[in-house]
Amino acid sequence: MRKVLTVLGTRPEIIKLSPLIPLLRERFEHVLVHSGQHYSHAMDAVFFRELELPPPNHALAVGSASHGEQTARMLARLEPILLAEKPDMVLVQGDTNTTLAGGLCAAKLGIPVAHLEAGCRSFNRRMPEELNRVVVDHLAVLLFAPDQAACDNLRNEGIPEAQIHLVGSSSIDAVRRNQPLAFDAPILDHMELTAGEYLMLTMHRAENTEPQRLPDILRALAAIAEEYPIIFPIHPRTAGAIEQQGLCLSPHIRTCEPLGYLDTLKLAGNARALLTDSGGLQEEAAALGVPALILRNETEWRYLIDAGVHMLIGNTYDSISAGAHDWLQPEGLAQLRAAHAPLWPGAGERACATIASFLET
Repeated sequence: MRKVLTVLGTRPEIIKLSPLIPLLRERFEHVLVHSGQHYSHAMDAVFFRELELPPPNHALAVGSASHGEQTARMLARLEPILLAEKPDMVLVQGDTNTTLAGGLCAAKLGIPVAHLEAGCRSFNRRMPEELNRVVVDHLAVLLFAPDQAACDNLRNEGIPEAQIHLVGSSSIDAVRRNQPLAFDAPILDHMELTAGEYLMLTMHRAENTEPQRLPDILRALAAIAEEYPIIFPIHPRTAGAIEQQGLCLSPHIRTCEPLGYLDTLKLAGNARALLTDSGGLQEEAAALGVPALILRNETEWRYLIDAGVHMLIGNTYDSISAGAHDWLQPEGLAQLRAAHAPLWPGAGERACATIASFLET
């Protein structure tokens, strides 16, 4: 039986790979490696339990560090595992340092790399994630693109057509698989929230937590929270930046610890709208039918913007204030909710079948 080794290490990777892992275990000898890029229980272990995934075969436990140091730790700890396991293929997902380390380490050892969510581009090279995804796309032999725009990006960069496979986005499968389980999640009762009467906020990107940007974002959010209560499962990076910069959140912004996947689905699915700079949550929100205002100037998920289900509102005080004014009113929300997102389920099955076909040749 052929062996496939999957490397993951963050919440989005766990979620987006969750539809594939059971399929890979059925068809191959499957080895799961967790980098430990998200190193707290709240940020990773709870997702394995909720998504009914097997525990990792190997844990690198790299923890938090600068981009260079964290990636170097992963490379050093992953290489002996790949040498010992001798997989026929290494699968990575997305655009994290874990993605980069998994793809680079495998490619240097001559092991074919498959990249799930290939071809996504923000065209902002200041984002570490953009650099990671571009590098891995040019290392991989199988590129699983979520949409036609991603396929076009890969072709425009000279990737051979035979390596590009349009499979759709596995995050849609993950939402549809787990939304019924999230229906009974107790998060709204525990937080004494009423559906449709709050906004959900997530914010963690480096560009939004820098001193030249974060104070203005928090000032804009404070003004929004005067009218709409905001629930903020706060990322450790953001909490640390707020403390280090001596900033304060509005008392109308209610923070909580990072949530499990089912609680996240329940909280997001019942929000009036989302305010987020997350990539993964944009697709999850679309699958849940909830509008998202994106606290960025660009997004990898352009098809959701083009479809009119989400809106880019930037990350300055003026742009966030204007975006909230335009889109959080009943008329704006009604327009967003009436739009149709062209979602395409079944990415996991298509990707798994393509891997099997490649390994059989």
